[in-house]
Amino acid sequence: MTGASDDVWEVMSTARTIRRFTDEPVDDATLARCLQAATWAPSGANAQRWRFVVLRSPEQRAVVAKAAAHALEVIEPVYGMSRPAADDNSRRARTYRATYELHDRAGEFTSVLFAQQHFATTSQLLLGGSIFPAMQNFLLAARAQGLGACLTGWASYGGERLLRDAVGVPEDWLVAGHVVVGWPRGRHGVVRRRPLAEAVNLDHWGDPADDVVAALRSLA
Repeated sequence: MTGASDDVWEVMSTARTIRRFTDEPVDDATLARCLQAATWAPSGANAQRWRFVVLRSPEQRAVVAKAAAHALEVIEPVYGMSRPAADDNSRRARTYRATYELHDRAGEFTSVLFAQQHFATTSQLLLGGSIFPAMQNFLLAARAQGLGACLTGWASYGGERLLRDAVGVPEDWLVAGHVVVGWPRGRHGVVRRRPLAEAVNLDHWGDPADDVVAALRSLA
């Protein structure tokens, strides 16, 4: 499954994380549609106190590369990751290769930093209810246009200060997330998720929702 799609169900079910990109730059019109979609997300009290910062200059890309390198140092021991052997073609090896490639090439791509203004009377979790839907809209709009995108942790694993200072994010704003976007090298594919029955209960915690799940199967 590749290319653009205007089928919302296909878009949602094939919006896999993409970590391998071509060298082709993302044009402004395509990127702008993703950013426009982000502004259509729900926002608490319709305050829309979010900011999306496109990181594209050589200077900002260099900062992103530093944040990515630091993040890799953090996550390798956490996940027991190491660069796979050349002859290892297992699924895990393929995933690790893509992950390492993304980090190694982090300074080559356009990315977007998502920020949300922080209010002292509101929890960060509640504020996330505004900025995270905006990020999801961005990811879905990217997939709909045939782009690939990856929500990274580079603004979390010790890289927040690097990015905050480089961008000039005010201290009363939360750095909520960071997304790399580009043209995928490879294909989009159906997301791998656990069966719906494992995630849905009916009326009480732990009680199966067999009829609801069966209704979905009837649509297949």
